[in-house]
Amino acid sequence: MKKALILCILLLSVAILGAQVPHPIVWLRADSAVLNAPSWHDVSGNGLDATPSSGSMPAAFSRMNFNKCLEVNGAETFNLPLGISTSRQSDVIVVYETRDTANENALWQIRLDTARRIGQTTRRILNDNGQITYDTANRLKPVVNYLAQSWRSPEVCAPALTLCGADSLTLNGRIAEALCFDRRIGDTAVIQWISYLAVKYGITLSQTDYLDSRRNVIWDHTHYPGYCASIAGVGRDDSVGLYQKQTYFADGHIIIGIAEPPYYGGSTLTENNEDNPAFIADGDFILFGCRDTMHCVSTVYTQDGTTCEAVGRGMVQATGNAHIYSTFVLLDTSSVRDGIAPVLLIDRSGTGEFPAGETQYMPCTGMDSLGHHVYEGIHWDTDRNGRDFFCFAMAISDTTGTPKALAVNGDGDTGNSPSATPRYRLSPNPNHGNFTVEITYPEMQDVVVTVHDSDGRLLLTMSGKGQSAYRFGNSVSAAGHYLIDITSPSEHKILKMVVN
Repeated sequence: MKKALILCILLLSVAILGAQVPHPIVWLRADSAVLNAPSWHDVSGNGLDATPSSGSMPAAFSRMNFNKCLEVNGAETFNLPLGISTSRQSDVIVVYETRDTANENALWQIRLDTARRIGQTTRRILNDNGQITYDTANRLKPVVNYLAQSWRSPEVCAPALTLCGADSLTLNGRIAEALCFDRRIGDTAVIQWISYLAVKYGITLSQTDYLDSRRNVIWDHTHYPGYCASIAGVGRDDSVGLYQKQTYFADGHIIIGIAEPPYYGGSTLTENNEDNPAFIADGDFILFGCRDTMHCVSTVYTQDGTTCEAVGRGMVQATGNAHIYSTFVLLDTSSVRDGIAPVLLIDRSGTGEFPAGETQYMPCTGMDSLGHHVYEGIHWDTDRNGRDFFCFAMAISDTTGTPKALAVNGDGDTGNSPSATPRYRLSPNPNHGNFTVEITYPEMQDVVVTVHDSDGRLLLTMSGKGQSAYRFGNSVSAAGHYLIDITSPSEHKILKMVVN
């Protein structure tokens, strides 16, 4: 009996450990850093603390989506030894923001010996064979960046990791979090980690579902690809230390958060995420996706005789018991015309059609000191169907006598309303070699699509002329990581593809 009990306990332990997302050998978080300390504490438990080049940590924090981050501004790097790697493999994830529009910035570098190094800048991948250019400009907003690197021959000395420094460059901006793994962690684990970081720091991931540490889908991009212009949310995941209670959304035009009563008369929005007193249970998430930019105006006919001019067309996906939480929404007054407070429309049907009887009207309850329209006491997904659709709307008169209904698809996207910005879809991703790239532009233009492998070799070229929508299908033969470069007269876009 005792042996059977011990065996059951062991099997349960293996099951629990197997379900956990793999943890890094180095994990540096700004929210665990100590100001003016001699090192940046490694929270992985491996004791690989990073030493700042100036001899002490910065004297103050700044904020990235209500969470702590470190200002480096080209003057600080962080260094630590990694030890000999028998796998000769390194997966690195870093969250940063650069303020330099003109110059290439450093992200990280691992020096293998006196001559060889691997690493990444905001524009190049460095490896022991040379370098690969993957972008031509810096992203002037928070970014979560993942790169898997390997090297062929064993290193002759213990590799050293430099953060915010690479190839004689530094990072002119700020850094929030960095994780280093000494092995390939697998594509699912990568998505789990970057999903955690995206929710925490308000960063939109493209072309992927969001997964929590239990592999639950908390944002369903696969079935709702039209709502990825901006993605943000709140939620809790104890396995990775996520406890996000408020977030910026739609490029900062909207702030969303969990609110404990009292609402507008009390403290709704706090300066820092950790100061928000609200409670969220482990495994509960509310994620929001926006269909277009906030300033893209569309028309919504609610099927009850009311036609509305709407902005902020979006979808909400709730996980766990998220329907129990009361939330607030703050809308920047510059997002609507004449400063008029619109009504928040919530489509409870989960169709995006805003049908009569299933569309809730939430009026503005006031204006805060920062110039936001305030909406409070909002519960999402009250019918537990998994999602709601929403928009901010103002009723408009119909001079034609005909309802201004839109042709609405099943996912709530419109069939006759062109996107105000280019849209890109890579599917499936990850895949087994066969893939499709779909591109939609606001107007007709030419496009060239190229596919490169991780060593920078050009594998495929696809092109089209004089269309506003393109669909390219093709395949690659080998597993690995690929860059898909999309170039048109109006925009340059790079998608990352994983082939299993």
